[in-house]
Amino acid sequence: MAAVKRRSRSPRPSRTPWSYRAGTTALHRAPAELKLLGLLAASASPALGLPAAAGAAALILLGAAAAGIRPRELLAGSRPLLVMLGVTALLRLVNFSAPGSFRLSTLFRAGELAGAARLSAGILISFAGGSLFFSVTTMTEIRRSLERAERFLRRPFRRRQPDAFPQGQLSLALALMLAFLPRFFELWEAAETAVKARGCTGTFRRVTAILPLVAEGMLESASETAAALEARGVLVK
Repeated sequence: MAAVKRRSRSPRPSRTPWSYRAGTTALHRAPAELKLLGLLAASASPALGLPAAAGAAALILLGAAAAGIRPRELLAGSRPLLVMLGVTALLRLVNFSAPGSFRLSTLFRAGELAGAARLSAGILISFAGGSLFFSVTTMTEIRRSLERAERFLRRPFRRRQPDAFPQGQLSLALALMLAFLPRFFELWEAAETAVKARGCTGTFRRVTAILPLVAEGMLESASETAAALEARGVLVK
């Protein structure tokens, strides 16, 4: 009985960030076009002001709760992004025009604090929105929604320029671009596991070891994708 209790209290297995999670919730069944428009609106909300950004963050949290995703899981894999945001905010706050001063009133530019916070909030909202979007939307749904959007946008130009560019090329290019986002996290997780297994300690050393592996993996994926498209007659050199 104790063993059963211990197993029930064990944490849930970790998932790859931005990976699809099968489900039958209302958010899973929602049209991919609607979810994509929601992601675009959430990403643009920080530019519309604090109320819009707060509303977008609240909607993302509600969507995650409806899909059975913990709020902290939306930011899984964002550690390098958080470090970059911290460095960027520090560079914006420090007043380099007064290097000899050690007073906080002159060393830091308090007026830049709101801008740095707005930038960080916007990027984190976009990251969390993208994580939720890919968690409840398959790549097949994304590709079909982009194809429908392309057909709709091409209607006014079909008679004027029927052969301007092949049907489906634009949606395919956008779908491939979106597909590389979750692929990045898959490669990062695999490289991090390999580096940890080889005893690499320290955050800085680990990141410097992971980055070349991820870059190489992304280039290999791009090359394999191009070869596959060329073999199917989609990509012509």
